[in-house]
Amino acid sequence: MSIFKRILNFSQEAVANSDKRKSPRHPVGQSFPVKCVINLIGHDDDGNPLPDSVKGQDWTGRLVNMSGVGASMQLHPAATARRGEPCTLRLSIGHSHMEIPGTVAQFRAYRDYALCGFSLHFPNFETQKAYLQLVEPVAFGATLTPRASQKVKQDTPGLHKEEYSGHSSSLLSVWRDERTGALRGFDFRMHSYGVRWIEGMAELETYGFTIEDDHIKGDLRDLTPAQQEEVRWLFCLAVPNLAKAVPADARKFLTQIVA
Repeated sequence: MSIFKRILNFSQEAVANSDKRKSPRHPVGQSFPVKCVINLIGHDDDGNPLPDSVKGQDWTGRLVNMSGVGASMQLHPAATARRGEPCTLRLSIGHSHMEIPGTVAQFRAYRDYALCGFSLHFPNFETQKAYLQLVEPVAFGATLTPRASQKVKQDTPGLHKEEYSGHSSSLLSVWRDERTGALRGFDFRMHSYGVRWIEGMAELETYGFTIEDDHIKGDLRDLTPAQQEEVRWLFCLAVPNLAKAVPADARKFLTQIVA
């Protein structure tokens, strides 16, 4: 069920102690590679629940946003639901699948689509951890905002460095040619892992590090092949959600890498 087995290994205690009120919803990019289906109870033409709709009806859709406790989906305009009704969310990504019961929090019908927001009721911690492992890369990309230029240390002659910081100390650094402005490299740090590339490198480099008081502590550490694979997958999940605060050419560049 878990999306990652070697990284983002949340502890039950840490999750239990987190403040649910501080669980903002993050916009999900349209190319985020997760398949989602929500099961809603059936209704008659007047919108009343059908007595024989215990099994409900499945609706495929697109995730619009996610938080640690709920999400919203865009559905076919024929879908209908009412606040407080039960629902079930099914998510599939790669070889991972999860099914999570929930409650409809809001439902809005428009001419071309319907928007359904719901809270989730995790049946066990393993399901919750798998879901949070999916929320994290969304948050890493969606929360990025530019750091003030005077706070960015220029460390490479001939290149200008930009930085964008976000959720859980995530940090995207971009290097540009000082003369032309063309992209020459990037470094995307997420939680305690990073992916980087500088012009001249044959392939992406993955690495690990330790964060203390929002600063990297100690030397960068090498990762096992299995960890490297998961960090690359984390990178592929984060990039589709890059905030518009990241310049369009940088978003396009990174998107082409993961395509």
